[in-house]
Amino acid sequence: MDRLPSSITLASRKTILLITAILITFTLIFTFSASIRESSIQILEEQQLLGDNSKVDCIADTATLHKNKIEKLTWEKCLASESERETYLSIVIVSRMDDYAGNQHHRLQNFIDSAYLLAEHSQTNMELLIVEWNPPTDRRRVIDSFRYRHSDYLTYRVITVPKEIHDILPNVGNSPLHEFEGKNIGIRFARGEFVVCTNQDDIWSHNFLNAVKSRVFKKNVIYLQRQDQHNIHDPLPPSIVRLPSFADDDTLYNACKLGDQDWGNYKLPEPLKLTTGNILKVADQAGDFTMAHRETWKVPRGYREMGGVAWMDIEFICTAAWTFDIPVVYDEKGFACHQDHQNIWEFNTDQHTDNKNIDMGEIMRKEKVYMNEEGKWALQHMDIWEHRLECQEFQGGLCW
Repeated sequence: MDRLPSSITLASRKTILLITAILITFTLIFTFSASIRESSIQILEEQQLLGDNSKVDCIADTATLHKNKIEKLTWEKCLASESERETYLSIVIVSRMDDYAGNQHHRLQNFIDSAYLLAEHSQTNMELLIVEWNPPTDRRRVIDSFRYRHSDYLTYRVITVPKEIHDILPNVGNSPLHEFEGKNIGIRFARGEFVVCTNQDDIWSHNFLNAVKSRVFKKNVIYLQRQDQHNIHDPLPPSIVRLPSFADDDTLYNACKLGDQDWGNYKLPEPLKLTTGNILKVADQAGDFTMAHRETWKVPRGYREMGGVAWMDIEFICTAAWTFDIPVVYDEKGFACHQDHQNIWEFNTDQHTDNKNIDMGEIMRKEKVYMNEEGKWALQHMDIWEHRLECQEFQGGLCW
């Protein structure tokens, strides 16, 4: 048998050696990558077990996060009203996973995505602060139920008020959720220069986006908007919307235009003279949008805490405008649209705040004052660490 030329044998050996080197290199890269990933996951899990989960880019298991032990220093950092970066806007809502009015998940996901789009389009630092009130024990938590997308401009915080605290507070009609007490907690811990209290069924209009981009808001002013009444279901008025399930960004963004825009040059109306003749118009649906500088919110000491449903959003406006002479700007064009759903609260009359003996004229004439006691609102009078108030802060997005 003839032998191969030595040059061919040498070339074959070089090829075999090259292939072997390549295979070894790929094996080392794969092993190193797997090791890095395992180490990252281990570090993340150790951070969460040690309580260092107040602000992490990735959360390994959102279903059990609330069961992890958290160090008090980390908890205090999460609740701190100051942060490393300046925050222009805090968006505050109160919610619990009880499928309020049916199809709650769909509407709240749209709200979360609308906040994301507001941050991205305005390129403004803001936070979405969800106060989760008295979470049901047989349901998933807020942090485990929704998609939270990452934005360089948006931070998410979830402050959870446990049943232990809920049971201590006044409660009219055995209501499972206290909207105004929850919003006060959001106001207390908000980091934004301005704080808007709204509801989980709303999405932001182009007017609000333009107003944020234009930086039109000022301290020592209460901002309100016109929004159509929520009991109009057919045909829907302009500020009440009915979105499809799993609406994409374009559909969601364009669902609440409420007018053409001169971008970057939004104009607000002048403050109006608030009277008993126009208060019910101006403050109608104020629960869906009331905004002020965070220090301005604290002058009337937030919403009066009586443990009931309804009225307190209107009373807050009366107190701010008449007791403290804070100007009110009412924008007819509208800053938010409400997602259509069944009207529930109107029929739960046993949970309504009793306001039959309140005379708004007496408030306007400064004869009566209705407000919280100093230091006795937003859980300031309670040891919230001992009563297990929870706080989680995160940036959103998936972790790989």
